[in-house]
Amino acid sequence: MKLRTLSGAVAGLAAVCALSWGGTARALEIKSSDVHAMGYPTTEAIAYMGDLIETWTNGRHTVKIFHSMQLGGEKEALEQVQLGALEMTRVSVGVVGPIVDDFNAFNLPYVFRSIEHMHNVVDGEIGTELLNRLEKGELIGLGYMDAGARSFYNKNRAITSPKDLEGLKIRVMQNPIFVEMMGAMGGAGLPIAFNELYTAMQTGVVDGAENNPPSYSTQKHYEVAGYYSLTEHLIVPEIFVFSKRVWDTLEPLDQQLIRKAAALAVIKERELWRAMEDKSMEELAGLGIKINKDVDKQAFIEATAPVREKFGAKYKDLIARIEKVEG
Repeated sequence: MKLRTLSGAVAGLAAVCALSWGGTARALEIKSSDVHAMGYPTTEAIAYMGDLIETWTNGRHTVKIFHSMQLGGEKEALEQVQLGALEMTRVSVGVVGPIVDDFNAFNLPYVFRSIEHMHNVVDGEIGTELLNRLEKGELIGLGYMDAGARSFYNKNRAITSPKDLEGLKIRVMQNPIFVEMMGAMGGAGLPIAFNELYTAMQTGVVDGAENNPPSYSTQKHYEVAGYYSLTEHLIVPEIFVFSKRVWDTLEPLDQQLIRKAAALAVIKERELWRAMEDKSMEELAGLGIKINKDVDKQAFIEATAPVREKFGAKYKDLIARIEKVEG
């Protein structure tokens, strides 16, 4: 079912559930973890999901959000969900990679051509298949949230083609794929902890980094790296999951309602993400930050082909399917 057509179906399902549950159905407080603070698109979307569930069940089910790493990082939260000690969490793709290896293909540069392409992949047959395979890890996949596209920023110059990265030291996430990605593009990738990045750019340990516009803006990285270029080399969705151990104790109607609420939360998160991204871009432009949209993306795609070939060899069939999806 397409995400945008859910509202009517949900209303009907909620009415059926209200009649079916009566006064004897089990009550549940759904505890959900996120490393982000309240006000961030993912946490606000889960809060919205909680409001829907509480309304539809007349308060029988509620959602309590543990934000800002209150229950630890993403890996720790996922482990609690697998054990059934925590009902739900939102995590990055890398955290579920050890459970379903094919998710690691999403970390390859330019595996998604655009945000629209990514949505079409994860909301379609491929995304559904991968979510279903999470069950072997005691997880129920509920959907994919946006985290935007990552682009380069630095203190030296605009990046329009790979040759502009030559001689630049760029902070990347701690993953061999991203280190080699930088080398293929002509720069040098240095894995540095995110909380050390501002100082690293300020002192010249690195010349820049790569991230989405909201992260660049909210962390004030523009103060030490005033050139932002929309290379959009990584578009990696995020996943939110439910504990299968808890899920299997729920009535089928409860399961259906949670899935519908989750699907609407995905729509909400994507709307909130776009709004936050637009606001960040407006703020950056107002600050006089040099935002470069004149990027030879095809040159970057060609430069990173060896990275996709090396790290994507075992995902060859999956990548071929992804490439065939429109967008």
